[in-house]
This record gives sequence, C-alpha cells and structure tokens, in this order.
Amino acid sequence: MAFVSRSSIEVANKNRLIYHKLTVYLQRFPGENGDDASRSITNTPEYKVYLDGTFSQSGNIAADGGIDVLIPGGAKAILECLGTEYELQPLQIMEPHDTLKGVHRRLQLLGYYEDDVNDKWGTRTDAAVLDFQADHGLDPNGNALEAVTIDKIKEVFGE
Repeated sequence: MAFVSRSSIEVANKNRLIYHKLTVYLQRFPGENGDDASRSITNTPEYKVYLDGTFSQSGNIAADGGIDVLIPGGAKAILECLGTEYELQPLQIMEPHDTLKGVHRRLQLLGYYEDDVNDKWGTRTDAAVLDFQADHGLDPNGNALEAVTIDKIKEVFGE
C-alpha cells in the first residue's frame, strides 16, 4: 500500500492507493516436478514493468522464475522480459471454484490450461486436469469437478 500526497502540506494525508501484488512465473515447464534450477529459464535475466506507458519497476527474475509485480487497483501493466512483452491486469472477481469456469481459470493461472476460460469441456480440459492430478498425487481420473480435485486446486492456488 502506498500513500498518495495532497496539494496542501498542512492537511494530513488519509488517502491510500491500493496495490495488487502479482507473482509471475516464467519457467520452462509448469507444475512441481523438478527443482528451481531445472525449471528456471536462464540465470536471473532482467525485467522491466510499465504502468500506462510509464516505467514503474525493474529487477532480476528470481531463481524459481518468479517476478513480483505491483499494480494499482484497476490498472494494467506491461512486463518486459526476455524480449517479450506480457500484459498484466488483475482480475476483479474470480469464478466460483466449484464450476468448470472456476477450474479452468485456476488451472490456467497455475500453468496447466492454455485455452479460453469457458463452460465447455474439451480435450485441453482433460489434459490439464490429468496433468494437475498426476503432479499432485491424485487419482488421474480426469474429473475436474470432484471434491478431492477441487480441494487440491484450492490448496495449491492458495484459497
């Protein structure tokens, strides 16, 4: 959280600007298999973040491929790294975790699902669910909406 200044020095500042902290992971493959060294992309390359076209922050990627980005509520950011630009925008509302859209969104954010978030079950849904279940020691039955799979997704996602 950052404080916002006022034009008058005599008046105490009571305004606050809320930032969302996003951690972006750039890794060779998703999941929990392998260690940081085997999943990392290179030796901690540099990154830059721009908010509305203005430079905001920079640094080096962590050993696990993580980048912590601070974005004010409602804003979009551009992350520049490894010669690529990534547009970042925090979601205001997440879909319920016990719906197919909710499972799609969480698996997408965890790096397992690469398709559109929707209510359609397809081969990419099957592959994402099976990969997630196998990575987390669950029975790889492909059922994304069973309680044990939803509970594990919530645990890994941090809900």
